[in-house]
Amino acid sequence: MQQGNEKTDWLYSLLLYALGFLLFWEWLRPLSIISDTGQTEIFILFTAFLFLLSYFQLPFWLSFPIKVVSLVYAIHAMFFPGSFFDFLWFEYFLSDVAQNIGFLFDGSFDELSNVFRTFLFFILLWLISYLMQYWLIQTRRIFLFLLVTVIYITVIDTFTVYNADNAIIRIVVIGFILLGLLQILRIQEQEGVTFSKGRFPVYWLMPLIVIIAFSSLFGYIAPKAEPQWADPVPFLKKTTGTGDGNGEGKGNGVSKIGYGEDDSRLGGPFVMDDTPVFTAEIKDRGYWRVETKDVYTGKGWEASRSDRVPFGGSTETLYEESVEVESSDTTLNMSGNEDFSFIIHPGQVNDIESEAEVQYVENPLTGKVFTENQGEPLVLDQYSLDYESPTFSEELLRDAQANYPTEIEELYLQLPDTLPDRVGALAEEITADDTNPYDQARAIESYFVGNGFVYETNDVAVPGENEDYVDQFLFETKFGYCDNFSSSMTVLLRSLGIPARWVKGFTEGEYISTSGDYREYEVTNNNAHSWVEAYFPGIGWVPFEPTRGFSNQAEFVNDYVDDETANAETPDPVQEEENQAQQQDQATENQATSNTSSFSLEWTKWHSIGLIVILLVLAYVAYKNYRKWLRRIVLSRYKRRDDGKALSEAYFRLLWLLDLHGIKRGTNQTLREYAVQVDQKLGSQDMKELTRRYEENYYRGKTNDASWVEMKELWENLIKKMKS
Repeated sequence: MQQGNEKTDWLYSLLLYALGFLLFWEWLRPLSIISDTGQTEIFILFTAFLFLLSYFQLPFWLSFPIKVVSLVYAIHAMFFPGSFFDFLWFEYFLSDVAQNIGFLFDGSFDELSNVFRTFLFFILLWLISYLMQYWLIQTRRIFLFLLVTVIYITVIDTFTVYNADNAIIRIVVIGFILLGLLQILRIQEQEGVTFSKGRFPVYWLMPLIVIIAFSSLFGYIAPKAEPQWADPVPFLKKTTGTGDGNGEGKGNGVSKIGYGEDDSRLGGPFVMDDTPVFTAEIKDRGYWRVETKDVYTGKGWEASRSDRVPFGGSTETLYEESVEVESSDTTLNMSGNEDFSFIIHPGQVNDIESEAEVQYVENPLTGKVFTENQGEPLVLDQYSLDYESPTFSEELLRDAQANYPTEIEELYLQLPDTLPDRVGALAEEITADDTNPYDQARAIESYFVGNGFVYETNDVAVPGENEDYVDQFLFETKFGYCDNFSSSMTVLLRSLGIPARWVKGFTEGEYISTSGDYREYEVTNNNAHSWVEAYFPGIGWVPFEPTRGFSNQAEFVNDYVDDETANAETPDPVQEEENQAQQQDQATENQATSNTSSFSLEWTKWHSIGLIVILLVLAYVAYKNYRKWLRRIVLSRYKRRDDGKALSEAYFRLLWLLDLHGIKRGTNQTLREYAVQVDQKLGSQDMKELTRRYEENYYRGKTNDASWVEMKELWENLIKKMKS
């Protein structure tokens, strides 16, 4: 007779774990579409690794450190370049965890770092993998998890852009097979059914698979009736304030990220799109410009002029003569995935070269350069640019007077009459301690780093009919992406009387390779971006980056250094001697700092090694004593039980402990034969008597409260006689 506490056939277990993993995988599939979570393959591999460890049923002292190391390695792979065995990154990771735990206790959830959020998500995956093992192997129950999975996928399919048509089919098929397998196991255990020579019961499983396959196929190809009820989603969005069913309110549909022409209504969620747009060979990384817009409508941006003039060989003058610029060149190779009949460039363009027959025309206001052939739009496959990249002096920027040209003021100080007054009041509050336009711009740029603002691509509102796009972001939602941040900074600057404009283009892209002095970058639709430019007299247009998580690629220095003048001056011998003394003192100080840093690094290294040694010792002690602890736990659990069911449960727990202590029961060995073996090993007669009493209760089909009370002493004696 084969009882329910024996180990499941290895092929059975493998099937259960594999199907359980596939079912849980359906929870991870939508992440790359409905969120900005990258590298979802690492989450999937980590989960698969956890399921594999659970299948092999390694002891806790071994499986726990393996899972911890794999979790830390996954964190390193996602966020930290360099060697895994570099203690510097691990020190940073520990300090980040400690800091974010403080944020958790303070309730400052917006301050949690991406590293810590990912760390928590890995722990969640760990816990769910354990629960899956418990449901599949211990309780043989999976229906509740299957039901929750179906609800989760249907909600995701209803309220996001994720298409769950195929996911529902996969879940139903996997779930029904799992339910069937678990039912077979329960029948086997309850009825004491055995399979000859431990063979896998294919003759039981094949009808189940055939029925599920036939019903799934029939359901897929059968004609479907039209929906009998109206779609509840528009009603729910209207009720919750996320839309009014007419495209207004706080829901404007979900689109894919990328460069678009129409910016008159901004807002709403989008999903990431890694479709390549172009590759570029360039010496220095930086943003890629397309155009600027000057009219803020309260809902989005428009250009006040749409006329085009022949391209004069160079784009709009971005930087005045006082700005130091460096001439450079780049070559762009378009992917062909996007039909862009305009030039994308990294700065002030002086020349454009292409092998195609093309005419260039420019919108003098937006700076957008179009490519045409006989008046028709022309998409270039490749072109080269000569351009200038600036270096800005913060000294000159702070000294710049607020005497703006009339044309600049007319175009770039425009604000709608409907703009709420609190926007201007906020700008005044942010810049109360700053005395010049440059420091005011920096203060506004830094304002978005904290103050509750979150970079978000999904839960992003669209202003209603009587709402202002910037006002809504600054005071109500504080959730958004680059368009929200850049529009808000532009409006705040204008409310202070600082000319500013909205710029569209792409971020630098992803580094691919290096060839000589040039680096190759790939730019995708994911790199579509917007930022801010403010005007300073005598300097020109200066870029700012308010979007949280992005950094300004422009180069800033405290002040320019005139090398020729410095070389022409004759050094003062006394001053030179003092400089040498200062340099020597500085060198001594640097050496001391270096020694301190080296000592700190060395101390951290040995501290980490000591911590690892302590953990290994604790793991060894736990391994040597865990059987003793388990015996005590089992004894304490059943010692006070006096109900009739206690005998059966305690008997199976005794079999489990005997197996754990090396007294294993053979595949075809009866309980009485096994009892003789146990008594021989432990030098007792208690196991035979306990087994006899258990079989009487089992075959009689009813419990006897007195049986357990009488046999408890025998049961306890057997457990106490076990040795680790």
